[in-house]
Amino acid sequence: MNSLRPYAGIRLAIAVTSSVALLVTLSGCSEHKAARHYALPHSMCGIPVDSNRLAPFMPSGRKLTVKYDTSDEWASFCEISIDSRHVVQTEQMWMTGGHDTSYFVGGQANSKLNHQAEDGRFIFSGWEGFGKTRHCRSKKLLNSELFTAFQMHSSDHQDADAMKQLITEFTTAVEKTDTCRKGKPFS
Repeated sequence: MNSLRPYAGIRLAIAVTSSVALLVTLSGCSEHKAARHYALPHSMCGIPVDSNRLAPFMPSGRKLTVKYDTSDEWASFCEISIDSRHVVQTEQMWMTGGHDTSYFVGGQANSKLNHQAEDGRFIFSGWEGFGKTRHCRSKKLLNSELFTAFQMHSSDHQDADAMKQLITEFTTAVEKTDTCRKGKPFS
């Protein structure tokens, strides 16, 4: 009998360890689901977004705040904050000179943009994406073209496929606006 006792202790230790691990996992899951006390946005300042694609990037918190900025006629910014923490920003910007998306990105990328689609029309990473609209020109702004950006600022979640969908769908939605169709300046 004494030779079996050491194995009983090991079995008990394994059972306790497994139970504790399961409890921690389950409490973490329920805490994460309960931690988001705000409704996910369905648009970024009037431009539709897929909230299901956006959800994994969004942090826990209580209060969602939206800020729309059109301080000049060349650009507009839509910023979403959760509990005063800046989490996501979209941008629309008119640019002159017949440039491509990589020129538009310039120094504003916060991550390594190691993916592209449609021959460089869209450039993206797991956290952010940049695009160039089609047929959006503003004669009022020196025949400029309209570019877009979708950037996550406080997420540990990375998903290049989701970001590709977010930036392409956002850009397509921008192409359907009066800003694009009529070449309207922002302010």
